[in-house]
Amino acid sequence: MKWTNLDGGYKNQLEIIRSQTPYARLGVEFGATMDEVKRAYRLKVKLYHPDRAGDFMEHHATEVIKLLNQAFETIKQDSVS
Repeated sequence: MKWTNLDGGYKNQLEIIRSQTPYARLGVEFGATMDEVKRAYRLKVKLYHPDRAGDFMEHHATEVIKLLNQAFETIKQDSVS
């Protein structure tokens, strides 16, 4: 997915990402192994990284990275419990 191709604009997409569960943010199913979670996290971070998103999406990409980090940390803590 590229930011320039998002339906409804990138601000609407940002709201959707904010409202998702940690698993949905990373694109994995509940109960996924930590290896699957790590792989999905790395792919999403590469996709949304500000250096790759370009000037068009730079400050929003930073926020998405923060949301992905929060999701990864939440899942990691849940797997330890």
